[in-house]
Amino acid sequence: MAFGNVPERPAREADLYGKLVLLTGVRLLVGTALLVATAVLTLGSESFGGGVDTYLYAIVGALYLASLVSVLFLRRRRYLRALAHAHIFADMVAATGLVYLTGGVESIFTILYPLAIVNAAIGLGRRGAVIGAIGASLAFSGLTVGMEMGFLPPAAAYLLRPPIPSGRLLLNVVLNLSAFLLSGALAAFLAEQLRGARVELRERENRLSTLEATFSAVVQSISSGIVTVDDRGLITYLNPAGEEIFGTTDAAIHGEPLRTRLPALSPALDAPPPTTRQRNEAVVTGADGQKRTLGWAVGRLDEHGAAGSVIVFQDLTEFRRMEEAVRRSDRLAVVGGLAAGLAHEIRNPLAAMTGSIELLGGSPGLVESERQLLQIVRSEGTRLEALVRDFLSFAKPASPELGSIDARELVLETAELFRAEAERRGVALAVEAQAGLTLRADGPQLKQVLWNLLGNAADATPRGGRIAVELRRAGEQAILSVTDSGAGIAREDLARIFDPFFTTKERGTGLGLAIVHRVVEGHGGRITVQSEPGRGSTFSVFLPAAETQRLVAAG
Repeated sequence: MAFGNVPERPAREADLYGKLVLLTGVRLLVGTALLVATAVLTLGSESFGGGVDTYLYAIVGALYLASLVSVLFLRRRRYLRALAHAHIFADMVAATGLVYLTGGVESIFTILYPLAIVNAAIGLGRRGAVIGAIGASLAFSGLTVGMEMGFLPPAAAYLLRPPIPSGRLLLNVVLNLSAFLLSGALAAFLAEQLRGARVELRERENRLSTLEATFSAVVQSISSGIVTVDDRGLITYLNPAGEEIFGTTDAAIHGEPLRTRLPALSPALDAPPPTTRQRNEAVVTGADGQKRTLGWAVGRLDEHGAAGSVIVFQDLTEFRRMEEAVRRSDRLAVVGGLAAGLAHEIRNPLAAMTGSIELLGGSPGLVESERQLLQIVRSEGTRLEALVRDFLSFAKPASPELGSIDARELVLETAELFRAEAERRGVALAVEAQAGLTLRADGPQLKQVLWNLLGNAADATPRGGRIAVELRRAGEQAILSVTDSGAGIAREDLARIFDPFFTTKERGTGLGLAIVHRVVEGHGGRITVQSEPGRGSTFSVFLPAAETQRLVAAG
């Protein structure tokens, strides 16, 4: 069975490779130490001789040669299971040789058989333990029978001894074989437990890797910003959405205090546990210099916050703008209904009054003061009629008659018509319009929008000031902006400038920008304003652009 992305067979091969490398090193160290110690003790004995030292060194040499061959195969990572079986055989041969050289059934080196069995279990698991136990039992039994029956002579003369009594011999054989089989059973059990533990550990590691990959993918792709801090308030992670919102990178602020690097979110560190699920808001300045409204919530990574906190935040700027647009539309709808009714009620009496004033003004016998009074009444009647006309335009706007409009031509034509008014007021007018930009729009209504914006800009700009008109394409939108160098708009008034009847002019009706707002929305666009007191204002109209065609530039 395969789990996750790691096939089982390559995993087993890698596991066996690691075991064989370990056993090769351990076998060299332990075997060399035992053999050297045996050689030193045996060579120091006066009874030593008979060529035993030659056999000992032959075993040491064979052990090193086998280890060298093993290293060569391990480097190629081939025939690993066959190599594991060869290790078991080599261990049994080395143990049997040492037992033979040191007296046979009564040798102290019979302890090497259980060690060989353990090594076999480490390499091949339960199968290796069974092979090792059977191999040790057969090798020891065969060596004992051969030496006690006289088939194998002792390795040296000093090892000659009378035959061991049968009872004692049987006891020695039974004890050793029991030790071998018990070692094999215990090694097989432990090897099986270890194999199960390794499989479970591998599965858990794969599950953890999968979970970590999933978590990383979610955190990396989520549109909400995520920042984590430790219990000291130091930043430990900032996801890509958070990097975009704050205009920084995770690497740049990792390990830095949240209070100094992201101060807008610092209240999250002081939020008590009952309020961690509440949504809070903060205002930040992005990398582009624009102010953004963030909504954030904080959660503790453990019950007491000892492991730190995670703060999730979202950019609510567009949402708040849409909320404000909905509220403004609601207000406009209410005021529009009122204005429509009021305009109809006023228009007829006003027309009668204006006509009567005209008749009275033509009567003979009026003195100059009376004619001046009638002129004032006529002028105010005309202004009131214009106000009623604006009421009706606002309350019942005409549906736009959409057509293909050359935006540059419309802007240049409207600006040229307004230029005389700008010169009369002593204001410079500059126009920059991108060619080849086509709009699906109502031409007269867009001219009315631009004319109103130019009029407002001229009203706000003192003599010697400047008005700039710009038309450009940005992606799928056309942006028409009107910038003046006037006194600007007070911050407290910015939220109300598109409301009907709100005006800062002495004789303004407060309907010009409200009508502009309604016309722009009727075209599926939006209008924004940026203003700084003392430095002027910029009104920007965003309209969906039609398929562009290369048009011949005017002028």
